[in-house]
Amino acid sequence: MHTMQYLATELQLDLNEEYTDEELTALAQEEVGGWLDMEANGDGFIGGWSDWYSVGGRWSDVPVLIYNDENACSFLEALDLIDQRQLGQFNEYFSEFDFPTINAVMTKFGNGQDVNYGEMIEANVSSLSSALKIMRGYWNYDSGFFDTSDCTVKTSYLRKKLLNAIDKPQYRSVYCLVPVDFHF
Repeated sequence: MHTMQYLATELQLDLNEEYTDEELTALAQEEVGGWLDMEANGDGFIGGWSDWYSVGGRWSDVPVLIYNDENACSFLEALDLIDQRQLGQFNEYFSEFDFPTINAVMTKFGNGQDVNYGEMIEANVSSLSSALKIMRGYWNYDSGFFDTSDCTVKTSYLRKKLLNAIDKPQYRSVYCLVPVDFHF
């Protein structure tokens, strides 16, 4: 299966240089591609869940989002959609598992009794596990987003940087969201 996720990256650019959006897009894609190559194991696995990836890939028509004066609203809207998607996915998993059955299965296991696979299926333990992964901020195929600077699936760290953006004396920061095609 394939999933598209935005990977956030911070470009540190020379203060004296001007860049077109096309140049920024290419730099952001290169930066994310380099990060993925560095993080992947020798077989191409990334994040413990994806067996291969391609910057853009089958979503090459999805634009790289650049945070600047012209695109600030669409950039922030994309972050809002990511947050809504993650919350929606959590609520979907949350609604799928059965609290009394999970409690009974966990109590049984906690008392040293064997729990068979059928009991775990009935309790929908996998939905509980998936909901907890979202709560913890575990990067997987459901995340839809990963911040390569702060190594998190939460957009709040990037939002804080955007609010507190101060140019550093030796470079300026440009934040980008780069679509990546992940296979799992």
